[in-house]
Amino acid sequence: AVIAFARVANRYMEHYGLSYEEFKPILSKIAVKNHYNGSLNPKAHFQSPITEEQAMNARMVAWPLGLYDCCGVSDGCAAAIITRADMAKNFRDDYVLVKGLGLAVGGRQGWLQQDYDMVHLEPTVRAGQQAYAQAGIKEPFKEIDLAEVHDCFTITELVIMEDLGFCPRGQAKEYIKEGRFNLDGDLAVNPDGGLKSFGHPIGASGLRMIYELYKQMQGKAGPRQRKNPSLGLAHNFGFNPGSGVSSVTILGQRD
Repeated sequence: AVIAFARVANRYMEHYGLSYEEFKPILSKIAVKNHYNGSLNPKAHFQSPITEEQAMNARMVAWPLGLYDCCGVSDGCAAAIITRADMAKNFRDDYVLVKGLGLAVGGRQGWLQQDYDMVHLEPTVRAGQQAYAQAGIKEPFKEIDLAEVHDCFTITELVIMEDLGFCPRGQAKEYIKEGRFNLDGDLAVNPDGGLKSFGHPIGASGLRMIYELYKQMQGKAGPRQRKNPSLGLAHNFGFNPGSGVSSVTILGQRD
């Protein structure tokens, strides 16, 4: 997987005319952000913050991705109880609503189409569009308070920001520089540390992301808590760029 996503990073630099010296600090800022968020999460696999210098100078795994650009594989499990909205109040008062669901499967475009750009994940784009339509979301960056996304590598998070419409194509680097996806930013991305710091228990990752939204909506996320969140997004992705499957779930407060 690291080689596949390293290709995305290389293609992104080529596509947008960025040098390694310009792009690597952007990826490092993503790692620093997620490790900081993970340091606030007692359930995270990695609970120590890191510096941008550490991320920049870490040993290379698959150029340009270094050690701190890669998530850790963890053990874990997750479960949820889902019921009809009109029945939820019979179980607890602080329930959270599912506002939208999207699911899309790629058709190996990256293998079959010579003009596939490899700087976006088409299943993510389409799953996001489905979920937004169901939830009535027109401007994701302005309407969504927090997002848990599949940051298996730092480049993946960056591309997902563009695929989900959190920023225009090619401009994620500017939003990252400005801290707009930080815990105290406009839209907090991976407030629990993400796969990068929380860890990636593979099959349990998607529901674990939803759990973070659930706690945030309840106001029970501790030092990671966003102020009065109304909408949260969870995104998951499987397989490699150019194909794969993606899901997007929108959770929100009761109307």
